[in-house]
Amino acid sequence: MVNVPENIMEAFTSQQVIPMATVNSDGVPNVIYVGMWWWENPETLCVINNYLNKTLTNINHNGWVSFVCYGKNGSYQLKCKAEDVTEGPIYMKGHKIATDRDKPYLGRSVITCKVTEIYQGSGGKGAGDKLA
Repeated sequence: MVNVPENIMEAFTSQQVIPMATVNSDGVPNVIYVGMWWWENPETLCVINNYLNKTLTNINHNGWVSFVCYGKNGSYQLKCKAEDVTEGPIYMKGHKIATDRDKPYLGRSVITCKVTEIYQGSGGKGAGDKLA
């Protein structure tokens, strides 16, 4: 796994909603926006599963997800290995975030996304370069 530098975590955190991409068994991509997520540690981005239907099917098929952000610190892409967590402390944390609010959500599970690669997402010199 890769530890995500603070400036890249801040670029993601500056966005409330981030795109999350998966691919199905036929190679068809699926991209959604996720608004309930957090950094558990520098190598793990967690997404709360409220209504992840195709996305969860794709994760259960091959485990790959990708995220992109554009923040004050630049644009970055993360490639991750994901796992659906339905019990334990991370699940409980996500479930509480989802359900303990004015408009409660389901909080069915938490997708833990372990970062395996980081890429430059901004245009110009270094566009698309692998950073880690």
